[in-house]
Amino acid sequence: MKKIAVIGGGNMGGALIAGFLKSGKYSLDEICVADKNKDIRNKYENIGTIVTPDNIEAVSGAEIIILAVKPYLINNVAAEIVHSLKDGQIIVSIAAGMTLDQIRDAFDKEVICFRAIPNIAAEFMASMTFVSGDKYIDEALTDKVIEMFKSVGEAVLIDENLLDAAMVSASCGMAYALRYIRAAMISGVEMGLTAPMSELIVSQTVKGAAQLMLKSSIHPEEEIDKVSTPGGITIAGLNEMEHQGFSSAVISGHMAAYKKVKGE
Repeated sequence: MKKIAVIGGGNMGGALIAGFLKSGKYSLDEICVADKNKDIRNKYENIGTIVTPDNIEAVSGAEIIILAVKPYLINNVAAEIVHSLKDGQIIVSIAAGMTLDQIRDAFDKEVICFRAIPNIAAEFMASMTFVSGDKYIDEALTDKVIEMFKSVGEAVLIDENLLDAAMVSASCGMAYALRYIRAAMISGVEMGLTAPMSELIVSQTVKGAAQLMLKSSIHPEEEIDKVSTPGGITIAGLNEMEHQGFSSAVISGHMAAYKKVKGE
């Protein structure tokens, strides 16, 4: 039986599909990908998923329908599929910036609707996904959506008014973390490491730092203290980064993105 219909197989939709399949919790015949782009359909047809250019066909029989299209296309997709929806089907929009009220208005009927903000690490089952839905929705349905996104990483339920901040921290934050990795790689090359070696070292180091935080629940400064010998190498580097505005730049960057989301 078709469990998930993904309308839009682009970057984010594709990352989710890849993660769902790698997780082993969903089989090829349980996922349907709807996309007007023939190349995208061919990509998924070649790996064995159900594909269609027809959104109405895609939603037929699906338990969860993921709207993985740009915000400006939501109204068109909603108008196209609304009369084909059956009781109990769950709509999950991953369109950034569209509120639950706006999504419901697009369907112009009562639907079970959630917003979700995953990130591209879903492809490797390492996404940080935030889910928000109306309080009146049955808890079992909410759990079903949360569990779906937990198959591609971590997922938490949060209030809708916090989704913008969460998106900046996690989705935009992917780019910010990658920019740090890039800068650290460049410094490694300048110190004499090859580019591939520097990439491996920095990537594994960042992974290790993240694991420390996830596994220990200790404040980062406590871990920093453990590796910062008084008068040593690490503290010299940290102090120079702070002199150059490292923490201030990170905070300012996040706040600039947040203000952009809010239209300020």
